[in-house]
Amino acid sequence: MLVRETLEQGLPDRYWVEGELSEARAGYGGHFYGELVQRAERTARQRDGILARARVTCWANTYQQVAREFERVTGETLRAGLTVMLEVTVSFHPQYGYSLNITDIDPSYTLGDMARRRQEILRQLESDGILHDNQTLSLPLLLQRIAVVSSQTAAGYGDFCDQLLHNDYGFHFSVRLFPAVMQGSKVEESVIAALEMIAEEADQWDAVVIIRGGGATSDLSDFDSYPLAVCIAQMPLPVITGIGHERDATVLDYVAHTHLKTPTAVAAFLIEHQAEVAARVESVAQRLIQSSSVRLAREQQRLMRLSAVLPLASRSQCERQEYRLQQLSQRLRVAYQQRQQGETHRLALMEQRLSSLDPELLLRRGYSITLANGRLVCDVGQLQSGQEIVTRIQNGEITSTVQLCKRKN
Repeated sequence: MLVRETLEQGLPDRYWVEGELSEARAGYGGHFYGELVQRAERTARQRDGILARARVTCWANTYQQVAREFERVTGETLRAGLTVMLEVTVSFHPQYGYSLNITDIDPSYTLGDMARRRQEILRQLESDGILHDNQTLSLPLLLQRIAVVSSQTAAGYGDFCDQLLHNDYGFHFSVRLFPAVMQGSKVEESVIAALEMIAEEADQWDAVVIIRGGGATSDLSDFDSYPLAVCIAQMPLPVITGIGHERDATVLDYVAHTHLKTPTAVAAFLIEHQAEVAARVESVAQRLIQSSSVRLAREQQRLMRLSAVLPLASRSQCERQEYRLQQLSQRLRVAYQQRQQGETHRLALMEQRLSSLDPELLLRRGYSITLANGRLVCDVGQLQSGQEIVTRIQNGEITSTVQLCKRKN
């Protein structure tokens, strides 16, 4: 009782405190229980150790009001991992000990922290020199083989497939789902695993599509992930995202090759891309047909003039010209076929050149890739003694510990 009286007398007012919710849950009766922690300075890559922690509670009547306003402003529910600013009173219970009772919450503080966190990740990606790497890849002319990262039960995935299947042009798309968790704490791990599977067979696909569709706006923060952004930036295939709503954008959207709002918008983009390519091919074919028709008409007119001027030799002349006309027609058809074959071959060569850039080919030639903390090691200055590194070779990975790093003069 002395501790309780001392706290109530020494800290009688309401106070604003800030920290991270390491635990958050709604308990029996609609009350909120959680834990507020203060961490050491965090970076885009990681969060460091805990400096302080305190139990927090919010009784049902207050919790309903503050939680509703918090979600309206931020689009988030009160959950573990959020940085918050709380108005609290200090209390001490003989059985449960010291705690902070929540009386209000400042949603603008959390909103600012989410934006700051997102900007930290983007700045780190730009500092690493990989923010726009995926955007430098070219979309193939034939964009038909699509690897999809999504939840198998997501309505957005069903809408995406249905729109591709029943497109107005009758285009065929080959689609394969690489299942992943699209909300919650497993998003980062699950999506990275799916992307790594696609990267291993990159030559089988023209592009990667990450779609989510529907769901709460609060779930989008799961995609503000540095490791996941690095994985997308370094994918050997163009990545197209459609994971948000009209007014939402995540770190992944900034890193991806093409950012669209919804799964149906991604499907429309793929269909329109194919329609543009088909229109270009059709235009070339029409020009060839038109030029052939003009040439044939010109030769027919010439033949008619010759027949009128030389009536005595008209039959033999007509036969010769008709034969010549047939030859020209045949040559034009052959030329058209050759041109078409040439363009097809050129497209195949372009695909081969793109395939030759696959890092897997370098590994097969005996080269290796060394990674530290998920990043390519290009400078010995990046390493420290005792640090764990992973060396990737053709048929596996080797984990090593750095004993001594020396930079060449």
